Amino acid sequence: MNFQFNKKNKRLLFIIGIVILIELSGYGFFASLFRLIGSVS
Repeated sequence: MNFQFNKKNKRLLFIIGIVILIELSGYGFFASLFRLIGSVS
């Protein structure tokens, strides 16, 4: 049980890491949202 939880945690951290990398590169959801808000105002 403990091993399985650890494996699940690692996968979650991996996915979060990928999302952060995409956001920082400027192609993520939040980056697009801020660009849209910036172009409107």
